[in-house]
Amino acid sequence: MRWAVIADIHGNLEALERVEAYLKEHQLERVMCLGDSISYGANPNECLAWVFRHCECHVLGNHEAALVHESLRWDFGGWARVALDWTAERMDPGLMARLRELPYSQIHELMTMAHGTIDRPEAFEYLTEGEAVIKSFSALKTFAGFVAHTHIPGWFSEKKSQGGGYLDEGKIRLAKEDRYLLNPGSVGQPRDYDPRLSFAVFDSEELTFEIVRLPYDNEKAAKKIRSEGLPRTLADRLL
Repeated sequence: MRWAVIADIHGNLEALERVEAYLKEHQLERVMCLGDSISYGANPNECLAWVFRHCECHVLGNHEAALVHESLRWDFGGWARVALDWTAERMDPGLMARLRELPYSQIHELMTMAHGTIDRPEAFEYLTEGEAVIKSFSALKTFAGFVAHTHIPGWFSEKKSQGGGYLDEGKIRLAKEDRYLLNPGSVGQPRDYDPRLSFAVFDSEELTFEIVRLPYDNEKAAKKIRSEGLPRTLADRLL
């Protein structure tokens, strides 16, 4: 079974529409979302509505948690807080109600999903290296753990000999006797100095994980951010 693994759309409708076209072209019907479909971009409602329509599995991101629990907004500063407040003022009440029902983590067959770490998904910590990786593997009860939050595609193997790190565009083969933590990167706000959107395709039968990078109309997405009066940094970083 093939799954599209998407995360960190962040209100970028132009990027999401490019992903949707790819999914249709490649007949990818099963989709999971690892959170943060809103904030930063100019189309939070449209992006979140799409995710609720199309994603079979869906977990809460830290920006979404800050919408649901207003006290968490104090953890955000500068332009991130400005974007979050702007988004909160414009969110559809029905979508907000559905956000409140989302779990921090979810297990489906041989997969565990969370926005941050597997061991403390509600804390939204970054899974990058060292202790966070060890703790997430200790908490992992399935073959693979899918995480996001860093906006950078990456992987970790439980077996030290295989290591882990950044994932370039393309496909890697997973060993059935190992376990993995996998990050698809960001659809709407990539942070690896590659302006192309990033998501992944996981084949649970072939045991492969493929990073897909696609160009999209980032100029249009940036222009919309500027026209809404959002911080210019949010537009510039798309380019």
